[in-house]
Amino acid sequence: MAENAALTVSVVTPEGSAYEGQAHHVVAPAFDGEMAVYPLHAPMVAVLGHGELRITRTDGAGQNFYLSGGVLQVAGDEVSILAETVIPSRDVDVEQAHTELTEAMGTPAVGEVELDARMDRLDDARARIRVAGRSTGRNAPTADQILQKPVE
Repeated sequence: MAENAALTVSVVTPEGSAYEGQAHHVVAPAFDGEMAVYPLHAPMVAVLGHGELRITRTDGAGQNFYLSGGVLQVAGDEVSILAETVIPSRDVDVEQAHTELTEAMGTPAVGEVELDARMDRLDDARARIRVAGRSTGRNAPTADQILQKPVE
């Protein structure tokens, strides 16, 4: 990889642009795990899940976001991300995420559709809690700690 190679990154939501700029690399939450993109990456399209989007700019500084749903496309050294939700990690409301996690855990689900919807809500809330914990330096609670909390 050339020393000065860079990616041109565009992150867009229905509300507008969340990030535009040059980056050394991008780590995104793909539907089935994290994926990294560096300059000279092969062309591809990936479905995105819930988690932390990490962009390392060419100056070495990082920008982290909570991301939920969407697609990532790599074409040449351009990375385009179209996402349902993108929130700067420092702006994630961890208390709201805890509340939504507790509510989702207490929601009965019968049948495949309801179970899938419940799992999606649980995954979303857990991902926001993890991202917020990383951005503040606080340790996010583990799944075991969360499951031990009584549902009110």
